[in-house]
Formats: sequence, C-alpha cells, structure tokens
Amino acid sequence: MLSINRERLIRDLQELGKIGWVEDKGLFREAYSPVYIEARDFIRQRMEEAGLHSKVDSVGNLFGLLPGRKPDAPRILTGSHLDAVKGGGIYDGAYGVIASLEALRSIRESGMELEHGLEVVAFIAEEAGPLGGTFGSRSFTGQMETPPPDEILQRYGLSRERIQAAQRPKEAYAAFIEAHIEQGPVLWQERISIGIPTGIVGITRYQCRVLGEANHAGTTPMLERKDAFYETVVLLHRWLDYMRQENDMVCNVGNFRVLPGQIGIVPGEVEFLIEIRSLETQKMERAVDKLRQILETAQTCRAEMVLTISKPPVELDETLIGIVEDVCCTYHIPTKIMASGASHDASPLARVMPAAMVFVPSVKGISHSKDEYTESEHLCLGAKVLANTIVRIDKHLG
Repeated sequence: MLSINRERLIRDLQELGKIGWVEDKGLFREAYSPVYIEARDFIRQRMEEAGLHSKVDSVGNLFGLLPGRKPDAPRILTGSHLDAVKGGGIYDGAYGVIASLEALRSIRESGMELEHGLEVVAFIAEEAGPLGGTFGSRSFTGQMETPPPDEILQRYGLSRERIQAAQRPKEAYAAFIEAHIEQGPVLWQERISIGIPTGIVGITRYQCRVLGEANHAGTTPMLERKDAFYETVVLLHRWLDYMRQENDMVCNVGNFRVLPGQIGIVPGEVEFLIEIRSLETQKMERAVDKLRQILETAQTCRAEMVLTISKPPVELDETLIGIVEDVCCTYHIPTKIMASGASHDASPLARVMPAAMVFVPSVKGISHSKDEYTESEHLCLGAKVLANTIVRIDKHLG
C-alpha cells in the first residue's frame, strides 16, 4: 500500500486549524474573510513547496497541478473546501484538502508518475450562507443558473462575469474524488474505518414570511392581535410535527428575523429559512407541498414562501465507488457503503464528471462544532485510501 507521511499530514492539518481559531469558541473562517485568505495562502505555499503549479481562479478557488505523462489527457481532480461555519471545527472540508495534498505528495515522493495530471483543489464558500453554499464548486462546474443577487456578489468583490469566468470545460477532467469526515455518528458507532458514499442528499431552502400587524404590546388584547410571532410558532409546530414522522428526510429551521424587534411592539413580521434534505426527490416535493398547505392555514396572519436554493440529490459514480471498495478490500480495511446526509462539493462535480467520496469517522458524530474531532489513525488511513484510489483510477483510465 502506498504510504503517506503521517506526521506531515497531522502537522499541516493542525497548523491550518489555527488560522481563524478562537479559543473556547471554535473556528471562524468564513469565505472571503481575511483569515480565509490567510488559510488559502497557507495551502498555496504548501502546494508550491511540493512543486505544484498553483493558481487562484476568478471566484477564489485554489488549484495545484502535478502534470502527468500525457499532458493532453483529462485530469484527476481531488480536494474539498477551506471555509468553515461560525464556531465550527478544524476538520470539515480542511481535512479533504490536506488529505488530497498529502496523497499527491506521497505519490510524487514514491517516484511514481501518473499518466493523467493530478490536481488538488480548495473550493471556496462551500458552507451555506449568502452565496448559497457550494458556491466555488458550482461556479467551477457552470451550475449557477440563478446567481446570488448583485448586491450580495458585490459584497464579496464578485460579479456574474467572474462566476462565468470560473467555469472549466468538463472534458478537462476524468474524475473527482473527495475525502471528508462523515459528520454523522454511523462509522464511529459501528467502529468502521472508512465510509463509501453512494449518493449525496438534495437540499431545498425556502425563505418564509409571516405577515401580521405591529401594534402596542401593552394596550392590544391578546385575542385581538395579529401577532406574526405567535402565528409562526403555531405553523412551525405543525410543520416540525409532520417532519418528525417522516423517514429518510430531515429539515431545519433557522435565520429568524422578528420585526420590528422591540419588546413594546407586537411582532408584525417574521422571516425565517426552512431547509429540507433527502436522497429522494419525490419525498422532498411532497414535503414542500405539505409546507405550503400548512402556511395556508394561518388564521390571523398571511404566510408566504419563496424558493431560494434547489440542489437535487445526486448519485456518485459506480465505477469509482467500486475502485474505492477494491482498495479497501485489498488492504483489509473495514468499510460501509452509505449515503451522505450532508452536502459536499462532490455534489455539483458529480453532475458533470464521475465522482466519488471517502469518509472517515467523526467521533460521537459531532460536526459543525468546535468539538468536532476525528482520530489521527482514521485521518491517516483515509489519506492512504485516497492516495491508493487515485493511483488505481489513473490505471483504470489508461
């Protein structure tokens, strides 16, 4: 089995994790922030130290290329993202970038020369936010049918033209493979070292508004109020009660905004986001219909919903999945075939090229938290599986 440099892998991951870390609060490394640029520069320096040709595209994605024997052949792409949720951990996304870089360095240091070019990517703005999530990878693959509003793009120094310029021809790549922490409890609970996802959930988000009537909080009788917050509580109780009875589908509610937002005024408007995730498009559509029906039951207020994000579920490539599985079988590594309940950059990539993923366990299933953790043994094993999978993909492509 092709080996990796364990000490270098862990050291790079820990050093990267210090960039944006706030003691007792977690990682604060939002896309396009100064600490994000510092983290990207850190990775770029490591790329160049490894002899890679590095570049940053028009939206901020970072690439590092190790040329292959066949300069005109499509490349193998591997990597993940560098941005983090507020107060998150150091492994989400960053592990996939570091593992990909370590896999490439290990292949090069072994004296092996691949037929196809191997390119490491650090995508930008994968996490949900004003840019909609998987922003860098969707720009790269040309899947930005509905870009964020111009005022949001301008906030980040972006434009529709820069998004278009980031698109790369799909013919330039033969495959994409992403290493990632599981972000769930399955592998850890079952004591399995490697997860092999078969698909990635779809995500649908709606901006919801409940419109009532602002009024004096002291003089307006309770039963005569058009209280948007009260109506929101009633509607969300019905919605969440429905979703808790569903299988193979989850939802979340967040980003609340209560207006006017003063304790002396009955709330006249409430805004919030609802997100639905599933591997089955029909279930998501049925849930959206149910949400619409529930909002129509508002008694004292008017409720409305507007679609903001729609990312359909995606299946990963069976051939690449088989290669990952064969690598693990060859070296007697316990694996689990599973679905991914989290979204990843592999999702938009899988729509334009063969794609696969390698999961490593998340201790106690914790992620998007400062307490996110994966044991060093599993971090190194995941990088080994990634490196050996890349070599086999190269041979498979011929």
